[in-house]
Amino acid sequence: MEAMLEVLGIDPESESVYAALLSGRPVTLDDLVRTAGLPPARVRVALRRLQSSGLVGRRHGRPATYIAIDPEVALDGLLLNRQDELHKARLRAGEFTERFRRAAATRDPAEVIEIITGTDAVQQRSDQMVRNVRHQLRVFDKPPYHDGGLDPNQAELDLLNRGVTVRAVYDAASIDIPGRQKLVRMWAEAGEEARVLADVPTKMGLVDDRLAMLPLRAGSGPDPSPSFVVLHRSAVLDALSALFEALWAVAQPLRTQDAAGDDPQALSERDQLLVSLLTAGLPDEAIARQADLSYRTLQRRVRALMERAGASTRFQLGIHAAANGWVTGVKPRTSVSGGDE
Repeated sequence: MEAMLEVLGIDPESESVYAALLSGRPVTLDDLVRTAGLPPARVRVALRRLQSSGLVGRRHGRPATYIAIDPEVALDGLLLNRQDELHKARLRAGEFTERFRRAAATRDPAEVIEIITGTDAVQQRSDQMVRNVRHQLRVFDKPPYHDGGLDPNQAELDLLNRGVTVRAVYDAASIDIPGRQKLVRMWAEAGEEARVLADVPTKMGLVDDRLAMLPLRAGSGPDPSPSFVVLHRSAVLDALSALFEALWAVAQPLRTQDAAGDDPQALSERDQLLVSLLTAGLPDEAIARQADLSYRTLQRRVRALMERAGASTRFQLGIHAAANGWVTGVKPRTSVSGGDE
């Protein structure tokens, strides 16, 4: 039986002994040894703990017998005591927080910034920050990745399981890594809200409105000894929060479900060619010639593709195409330059 009363200070062995007493009839020590499957000495220790917690009563006699106190009475009493302790702890934590903030208002501005160096130290600080999110985690996701970008990110899954809001803006290159779309789909199914941009400015994590973590310098490849900066409450943190919200507003929703509309094979070969030429930046006249379509038909097909992608601009259509593999393996029939009008 799974132990659930440790939060009330009842260890698993004591809980199993208490469960064995719930028949409501007095039982002897020997009865409990047989029922709980524990040595006599450990059953005696468990009984003493249960008696001191007010969960078990003892009846004297030969032999002595034990009986469970009504859980509605006994456990409610423990719960009330623990709630009172938690309330006092919250008040104390509030006092400490206020003292810290008063001190922070007068400290050197340099103390608002932490510099973390080294792969292990960066990972440890990142995990610590993520696991302490209270309300919302906001992320800019951008290569390169020290783990190749294929870490399942259990810390985020735990957050989502707790009901914490997670919003991520992915760089288009980040979801083009083989095997990564499967992970992005898994996070989305767990509750992550995801959008994509052609070029995210930096990788970054924002914990509530309290902390931000981002690389100290950008690099084209994994740094063997990376340096990250952690920012505490400050005007800089407010600016990073505003930057995230501004880019979130213009980013394209990332559709990761295995729907027919997002399956590259669901596009006709001609529509795949259209998307490929559109994302290459060719003018409409050249695209119409390449696809062997009239100008009016081209416009109609492009509008249909935009509706299918949920895009209001061609730029958003290009982002959706890159994110969902619509142009994979499609080549123009001939080499066409922007001057062919």
